[in-house]
Amino acid sequence: MTMYDDEPTMMGSGRPSAMLVIRQGPQAGMSFPLTSQQAVIGREEGLEIVLQDPEASRRHSRVYWQAGRYIIEDMGSTNGTFVNGIQITGPQFLNAGDSIGVGQTALVFQVSSAGQLGGPPQYQAAPPPVTPASTPVSAGSENKWTQYALYGCGCLLLVTICVLLAIAFLIILYPDTLEGLTQVTFDALILAQAHLSDIYPKIM
Repeated sequence: MTMYDDEPTMMGSGRPSAMLVIRQGPQAGMSFPLTSQQAVIGREEGLEIVLQDPEASRRHSRVYWQAGRYIIEDMGSTNGTFVNGIQITGPQFLNAGDSIGVGQTALVFQVSSAGQLGGPPQYQAAPPPVTPASTPVSAGSENKWTQYALYGCGCLLLVTICVLLAIAFLIILYPDTLEGLTQVTFDALILAQAHLSDIYPKIM
């Protein structure tokens, strides 16, 4: 439904302060606070926002406050009204930072408290996860082999100690048995030597 100047609009409470700032065009740098219920944009003298733009219509578009939002509407202009580069075909809600194109003029819609406009929530991208510095493969392998070597040495030392303790234990408790084992071992070595002496001449 198209609305004109003589139609009533709803003035919501708590309306945030807003303005249109010209960023591109003959009047770049000028700002127009939206202090009244609506502001008409065009070339006609006496309007709230008068543009010195030959491509703007006399009464090009208007911005007004209704139902707790700022709304922009084209008023049948020749070249159309654009919001963020897209031509509007009816009333459209404005959000903080929206760009409005009227002829050769580009305006930016700014508000003092964007949260009261009911616009979509703004999300902040999460920071990328911090990747810990990786340990070089060669250093990791070297550390691993060093640990294995230390473990092996420790195990060998433990086994040696256990064997020595066992021998000492046998010597203390069973001296006769140990002497007998020693004699048997010595006799076995003598027999092995004699057997080798018998075999050696035959081979030669």
